[in-house]
Amino acid sequence: MTPAMAPRGDGVGLYLHVPFCDRRCHFCGFFTRSRRGDRVAAFVSDLLAETEWHGGTDTLRGRTVETIYFGGGTPTTLSSGQLLSILEACRRSFVVDPAVEVSIEANPASVEESFLRELRDGGVNRLSLGAQSFDDAELKAANTPHTAQEIVQAVGAARRAGFANLNVDLIYGLPGQSLTRWQANLDAALALAPEHLAFYGLTIEEGTQFSREAERGQLNLPDDDTLADLYQEGRNRLRAAGYLQYEVSNFARPGYACRHNQGYWTDREWLGLGPSAHSYLDGARFSAVASLEEYHRLVSAGMPPVAEKEPGTPLLRLREAVAFGLRTVAGVACAPLRERYCLDPIERFREPIERLTRDRLVVLHGEVLLASDEGLMLADDLAVAFL
Repeated sequence: MTPAMAPRGDGVGLYLHVPFCDRRCHFCGFFTRSRRGDRVAAFVSDLLAETEWHGGTDTLRGRTVETIYFGGGTPTTLSSGQLLSILEACRRSFVVDPAVEVSIEANPASVEESFLRELRDGGVNRLSLGAQSFDDAELKAANTPHTAQEIVQAVGAARRAGFANLNVDLIYGLPGQSLTRWQANLDAALALAPEHLAFYGLTIEEGTQFSREAERGQLNLPDDDTLADLYQEGRNRLRAAGYLQYEVSNFARPGYACRHNQGYWTDREWLGLGPSAHSYLDGARFSAVASLEEYHRLVSAGMPPVAEKEPGTPLLRLREAVAFGLRTVAGVACAPLRERYCLDPIERFREPIERLTRDRLVVLHGEVLLASDEGLMLADDLAVAFL
């Protein structure tokens, strides 16, 4: 029988999954459904009930919520009133830090200044725009619901609404994307001066339109060498513009790193609410059902909508903590992990550490293990060495 992990008392994050989109992008593999008024209203009611259920059963055991993140899907397919009612339910149900970071993902075509102002006045203090590209041909090929001009308009609306912490997401490696087109995307994003920029390599997720096109040989994707060049160009341009890289794909002005996402890479825990949401609490990982109907049935019956649960062991969690931590520029602080899991990461992983050190992919500075500049480009390969 797998031993239970010791309960923790440090701060946690909340993730809220809003599973609606006006249009499914061809690269998206997340659980989403088309927006419909009755469907959205029923979901909001269920999410409020799930939130209050966790509060009533003291799932977090009084631990302080330090970050709240609305993801999806497209959270801004909900009205501002619906989003703020969910945020208020979180405040009622849990102990929330007065300085909580509240992030919300938004599609540029789904926001207006008055809407954003209501969110900002209601306590949302970080906005993440899923721009993906500033090239209208790339956006059209990816079936996004917005244009490059709408990205610019959304940033202007966000600034006028009072948002001083703004992220812009980009994707590199889109079909047919050249280095020149990628450079133009980076320049357009930098011209908007967001506090945070993130760029992610395109992943062909099973079941997506891009996956189907790739199987038919209809997708003109950059090769591995081109992808490496695109990544390096992005990293160089953002660094030159004064952004600090703190994770493989994430860059920020000083003081604007996303606290919620940092938690995923530094062995912090979180509770996920909503269909398909994942959680990591007291060493256990569990996921919610990816079905609005089943989610409604379970929540209405006063039951947690859990689909799968993995209790975990100290060694497994240590492996994950090192693998994810090597995605960060700061690296893995071994002393806290040794205390938390009663296992010495340096001793336990001596062989892969020595091998990767010889290959100049990782560096061990006393009690901190970190990826080299080259190692960050191969973060997924580094993770395999520890998992």
